[in-house]
Amino acid sequence: MNIRNFRDISGYKNQGGKMMKKNMIFRGGALDCITPEQADYLEDALAIRHILDFRDEKEAEMAKDYPFSIADYERIGALRVQKHDENGFDFEKMIKRKMDAGLFQDILGYLKEGYRTMAFDSPAYQRLFTLLLENDGNIYFHCTAGKDRTGVAGFLIMMALDMNEEDAVKEYLLSNQYLEEEYAGLAEQLNIPEEYRQICTPLLGVSEDFIRLTIDSIKRKYTGYDEFFESEYGLDREKRNRLIQIYCE
Repeated sequence: MNIRNFRDISGYKNQGGKMMKKNMIFRGGALDCITPEQADYLEDALAIRHILDFRDEKEAEMAKDYPFSIADYERIGALRVQKHDENGFDFEKMIKRKMDAGLFQDILGYLKEGYRTMAFDSPAYQRLFTLLLENDGNIYFHCTAGKDRTGVAGFLIMMALDMNEEDAVKEYLLSNQYLEEEYAGLAEQLNIPEEYRQICTPLLGVSEDFIRLTIDSIKRKYTGYDEFFESEYGLDREKRNRLIQIYCE
């Protein structure tokens, strides 16, 4: 598959002893490089009926997703951290400028603030859970590399299904294994000078410190995940049990 960081989320056991089913919830990067045959495989073999794109408008326009014949496509930006002189978060545009210590800290700051805020007041993730509850076909959600905005979404899904927090973090960190072989090529593509490539690794992969910012923000604002999911996504216990019935066995 010509999809960066592509995988399904499955095989984890929740606190009630139920295991996530295989090949129902898929995550990864943009779908701009897939072939018609691969698109058919996603729709026919994997029964994907919903594609949710978490990129902002500019990102999606620069690398348009393949136009599927069956699956519905929606784009709702999941990262809304902005500065007064920016129209949105365009990671590749920022990083393609001449990398130096100042730019690295600037981009790192964007990512950290994104991780602190993405889980709250999020139309993108609200739509994700609506689609999951509707259960009228499998779902693929993505951003550019399928690691940050997509990673937070995957973490939230697992917590909504009553998975152990450490397993949800482990699944999030799998992106490093899927993306590791691409680090050198991506660094070259983004024109990152050799002397800055090592320190830029956190920007090309994921870090437990990042997802911990999301976790800590949730726990500071709410008494726990039950209150968080009901307040932010309207997921009371009944709806979460329905999600567990659909996606676990």
